[in-house]
Amino acid sequence: MKKAISFIALLLVMTLVFTGCSSNDSQVNTDNEESKKVRVEFATWAGGGELQELQEIVDALNAESNEYEIEVISIPADYYTKLQTMIAGNDAPDLMWLSQEYIPAYAELGAIEDITTYAKNDSSIDLNDFYVPTLATAKWKDKLYGFPWIAQPVIMYYNKDLFDEAGLDYPEDITWDEFIEMGKKLTKDTDGDGKIDQYGFIVNGWPPIHTWLWTYGGGDVDENGNVIIDTPESKKALEVLYDILHVSKITPSKTQIEAQGFGEQFKAGKIATFMGGAGDDFEKTVDFNVGTTVIPYGTERATFNWIASTVMSSQAENKEVVYKALSDLTNKFFDWKVVPPVKSKFGKITENRPDKESALPAIKASMEFARGFNNMPKQNEIAGKVWDNLYDPLLRNDDNFDLDTAIEETAKALRELLAK
Repeated sequence: MKKAISFIALLLVMTLVFTGCSSNDSQVNTDNEESKKVRVEFATWAGGGELQELQEIVDALNAESNEYEIEVISIPADYYTKLQTMIAGNDAPDLMWLSQEYIPAYAELGAIEDITTYAKNDSSIDLNDFYVPTLATAKWKDKLYGFPWIAQPVIMYYNKDLFDEAGLDYPEDITWDEFIEMGKKLTKDTDGDGKIDQYGFIVNGWPPIHTWLWTYGGGDVDENGNVIIDTPESKKALEVLYDILHVSKITPSKTQIEAQGFGEQFKAGKIATFMGGAGDDFEKTVDFNVGTTVIPYGTERATFNWIASTVMSSQAENKEVVYKALSDLTNKFFDWKVVPPVKSKFGKITENRPDKESALPAIKASMEFARGFNNMPKQNEIAGKVWDNLYDPLLRNDDNFDLDTAIEETAKALRELLAK
């Protein structure tokens, strides 16, 4: 999820000032004599079909438990803005979803609970079963603040029919340079009207620019807080992306994508290759034969992994019961999403998603080198600087855009941000 985190510091500091001034949500439910369960409020961005699936999981847990009653709070729009307001008003939900980039900031400001000790004493969850880079996104300063419930590595989907028509091998285990040459052969005017109507690839700001940077050993800011967007490795990656977009032109323009859609063009058979999440449903929603593979590489293997965790509010009362609800939810979530964040559940993916059978090799291989953002409290602000100064201008390629200048300006903006 790409959500702004404006005013988070102010709101969360206000939380610390007002904590203790009023009661909280994890209260004993005394509305009836049938049960004195602890009410546990659980905030989620889920809506529509996902919310229905989540509610079914919660209903089953509530029926089984004599300790808690989970109440789902669905906030499908402006999730983080509303969540921050609730926290600042000392009305935080007991449990909440956070995508990986928010956890360090919330932890640093004391808005979420350190569950390290709870987790160590919890025999129902094996921390060693998590993919190491996945669990790392729920940590800050060696303390655990939540449990990942989903890990979505970016993989490559491709239209087998277009490759077959062009007489090309499928894009398995190839470099970015090889990918570009292949993309040129798949970018064409198919109806002779002088306009390109089929492209080899498509990029619109997803996945994050790190997907290219990491495959050449670069990045924006390293784990120690050093700006590396202007290193030779990062510059090489950005030159490759610039080639894809504006030299070889194997992707539609940003303007075209805004007008005709992103995933929609792939589904319509106009795009040969598409980088998407492992849980995407192309296998059952398109009219052509879909293949899957790992994304291309530069000097090393890497791919972005979108990860989210369920965390406990530091404002929660009855913390032991709230943790029990968190633990039980987490165990149920392991059987819900593609990809589960624990290795032991990988083989269960097709029980819920039989359409992903052919994608399992690509997903499994990708999870071996998939990673999330580096953990740091200013991650959202870092991402904002990179988007505003580099990624968005690079995608649009206005007449006055110069890649070297954009890299220099981005590096300067990041260093100024991190110096504050």
